[in-house]
This record gives sequence, structure tokens and C-alpha cells, in this order.
Amino acid sequence: MAKPVKYKRPRKINVVSVSIALVLLLLGFLAYQYLPAKLREGEAYRILDETASQFAPRKSRYFENPGSLTRLKADMGQNLRMIGIKDPQMEHWIEIDSKHQVRFGVLYSEWTTWPFDIIEKQERVVEKEYTLTLH
Repeated sequence: MAKPVKYKRPRKINVVSVSIALVLLLLGFLAYQYLPAKLREGEAYRILDETASQFAPRKSRYFENPGSLTRLKADMGQNLRMIGIKDPQMEHWIEIDSKHQVRFGVLYSEWTTWPFDIIEKQERVVEKEYTLTLH
């Protein structure tokens, strides 16, 4: 016949609870570092889409008047800055390939820094492009 085994009651703070807390802390920090960058990337694509929506109904005006196209490009750049893109070397463009296709794009860098320089400062280059096909 087997004897019942009596275990000691575990302490509230033990190796498992400390490990879980450290993993949750690390996941929280990773979300803090990378989630805003991913959200900015989506917002940048939305701005390109909105700029294309402004361009499409007035396409003949933009084809005939380069000044209007320059203003539209400047507004697009200002909107990209407003969402939090801080790269001073950010490039944005509106390229008219033909009378049937226009490309709206942005290229910028996102920098990730870690506390106490655990990992070197990391650069991630983001390039987004929206192609508008005209009929």
C-alpha cells in the first residue's frame, strides 16, 4: 500500500512567479517599443491612400498645373509629420507614370533604442507605396 505524500505549501514569491513577471515585463516593453512604429506604418499608408483619393477626382487639374501637384505633395508631407514620423531625412513622392497610373510613396527610418544600451540603437527603414490606377 502506498503512503500519501505531503508536499510543502509553495511560497507566494518563487522562481515561477518571478519568471512569469519578468516575461510579462519584457513583453510589455517590446509592445511599448514596436507597437507605435507598426501603428505609424499603417497610418502612413492611410495618408497615402487619402492623398490618392484627393488626387483622383481632380486628376486633370494636377496633370495641367504642376503647382497644384506640388501643394498636394507638401500637404501629404505635413500629414506624414503629424502622425509622428520624426525622421528629418524622410522622403515622400508623387510620381505620375502615365495618364493611367500614379504612385504615392514615403520612405523613412524608425529608430529603436534600448535602456542601458543593452542592444545598440537599431534602424528600421520603412517604405510604403500606394499605386492609383486611373481609368
